[in-house]
Amino acid sequence: MSKTFGNRLRDLRERRNLTQAEVSQNINCSCKVLSNYELDKREPDFQTLVNISNFFGVTTDYLLGRTEILVNYKDIALDAQSDSLLTLYEKLPEDLKCDVIRYAKLNVLETNLKNK
Repeated sequence: MSKTFGNRLRDLRERRNLTQAEVSQNINCSCKVLSNYELDKREPDFQTLVNISNFFGVTTDYLLGRTEILVNYKDIALDAQSDSLLTLYEKLPEDLKCDVIRYAKLNVLETNLKNK
């Protein structure tokens, strides 16, 4: 079973050893509201979701369960070549993205075989 918004929020808070009071103060809501978020009894509005995302340094997609990746790759410092590759990749249509991934995997396999 995938984690709910409330599970993810509680996990983030507990990993940082923060109280509900500390988090609620930083995201501009009451402790009761934060508790209801963690219990999945209530959902945040868009601005509160952004506040939570910013406070914990995670993506809203992570909070909403759309990905298991906590940070946006665009927030990671990349070398120029990697950044250029990702920029070009993003411009491709979906069917060609699959081809690029397949090509890269084949080249990695081939390189590994040569190095054995």
